[in-house]
Amino acid sequence: MANTKNSVAREIIIDRLLHQRRGYSIREMLDIVNRHLEMDGFRPVCLNTIRNDIEMMMYRYRIPLETEKHSYRVYYRYKDPDQTIFKTVLTFREMQHIQSAIQSIVFTDPIQGALMYKQLSERVSSLLKLDLTGEPILIYELIPELEELKMFQSMYNCIQAKTPATIKYRPGKGKKEREIIVHPYYMRQKNQKWILLCYNSTDEKHEEIPITAISNVATAEGVEFIPNGYFDFKDYYKKLKSAA
Repeated sequence: MANTKNSVAREIIIDRLLHQRRGYSIREMLDIVNRHLEMDGFRPVCLNTIRNDIEMMMYRYRIPLETEKHSYRVYYRYKDPDQTIFKTVLTFREMQHIQSAIQSIVFTDPIQGALMYKQLSERVSSLLKLDLTGEPILIYELIPELEELKMFQSMYNCIQAKTPATIKYRPGKGKKEREIIVHPYYMRQKNQKWILLCYNSTDEKHEEIPITAISNVATAEGVEFIPNGYFDFKDYYKKLKSAA
């Protein structure tokens, strides 16, 4: 199995599924793995990839599996339910959430961030090789609504990776849809709706774009990311708290 984030992400998900005593078929594993890969910003894989992953776990790691056939499907699970190929079974997305959570704590509460979480952040950073410096991607009280969720996740991935994005969006009611390149920095809630704070390099200006106005997000290949030098997030958050 190639030494890539994609393959490690697959191994972690399959490892968790094989713990379940009900067992999972290759097709079920494929659907679950691809759902998680898409959430983590990876491309989907095919049935043969999952089959190869299972064979690699049996022959490379020498882990005995049990199989059980129902109709025409074969279900797989670990023979020993306590078996795992990982000492710390965290997904790529879970590690990113830990990073974002600690950044948010330090960002919004400097006293606790400095005193209570200093050793914790150093320990987590060392164990999981995470960069816990810098500003969080978002701070929120309400999760996105269903209509916002897909674009929200795509923009979250671009912000996390500091990647410019080509987006299609409608700049206002009755206006034609446009395609622009943005450098995404942060997402915030405004009147219970999610807003993207970014630099629009197509029009050379900073913008706040409603997530619901965006219809498509794609990585802008060959474009160098322009770091934030305009939005003062700490000042914004102070104003938000004082208005509450």
